[in-house]
Amino acid sequence: MHAGDREKLSAFIRDAKNKGAGDAFLVDLLKQNGWSERRIYGAFSDYYAQEIGAPVPSRGQGMENARDAFLYLVSFVSLGFWSVALIWLGNIAITRAFPSPTDVESTTSLRYDLAGQLASILIGFPIFAIVSWILARQTARRPEELDSGVRKWLTYIALVIAAIALLSDAVLFLQSFLTGDLTVRFALQYTVLIVVAGGIFWYYLGSMRARERRGSDNTFFGALALTAVIAALAVGFGGVGPPGFERQLRMDEQRVSDIYTIATAINARGNAPASLAALAPPASRLRDPATGAAFAYARKSAQWYDVCATFDTSNVGQANGNDTWGHPAGRYCYRLSATTSPNAPSVIP
Repeated sequence: MHAGDREKLSAFIRDAKNKGAGDAFLVDLLKQNGWSERRIYGAFSDYYAQEIGAPVPSRGQGMENARDAFLYLVSFVSLGFWSVALIWLGNIAITRAFPSPTDVESTTSLRYDLAGQLASILIGFPIFAIVSWILARQTARRPEELDSGVRKWLTYIALVIAAIALLSDAVLFLQSFLTGDLTVRFALQYTVLIVVAGGIFWYYLGSMRARERRGSDNTFFGALALTAVIAALAVGFGGVGPPGFERQLRMDEQRVSDIYTIATAINARGNAPASLAALAPPASRLRDPATGAAFAYARKSAQWYDVCATFDTSNVGQANGNDTWGHPAGRYCYRLSATTSPNAPSVIP
């Protein structure tokens, strides 16, 4: 509380008490006029300290401040996790909708990025929602906690971070405009950041201006956040797929990697062996990673041979830019050469 506010409030209480007003009436009257309980009772402490000639004994607020610091720190850290992931998921979705010829990111790398952002939202948002609910109940029971110095400091720090993000992106947007590099994709990605960071800035700045946070503001912000998170999860899972499908993709990638290892070993020999038993790679590389069955092998000539596996998914046209290792779902055989690199375009399937 500002010193002037406290002196004004203490003077009013002193004058009202001199006219015979009761403590309970004054508390209700001041609360009705927007004063928090913390400020009211602080002014009463000043009044009775002067009347009695001794300060009101204080138990201290170290524990309360530590609790507030913990809750608000967890709230803002979890907010950072899911809001940043939300922005990245939006950027990934826009990048896929508006591809550029210069994009070199592989499908595997994209799935890992999506999975990482989904994990951040699935962990960060529930924690943020639970802690925010606890804080809302706490301030509803004791509105004076809205005057907590810990809350104000941490909230303003969060506002500064959001403001830096908005200003940095505004500079980047203007730079792109001035250099003629402004594209639809960049403009949409900039819009996503403005909506997310701007919404957070608007909500928390409003909460600092109001003497009491209105329940309707909490409900509105919570509904917007939940809607955005659900939309982001739909986009993320649409790109990654369910966990079972992701495991199938990983198994197929391992099968391709193992067959590539076999091809590299045969290429080092310069001729196709009669069987895979003659190769140096570890036995685990010669067997299917999921079933443990040996890869099917057939020598066609001294130069050509087939290695076959049963794949769970298709990656035709998506094999990290190298269609040599594309495969459909089901049993598929690679026709490979013992005299050329396994990645050479001349390999005939």
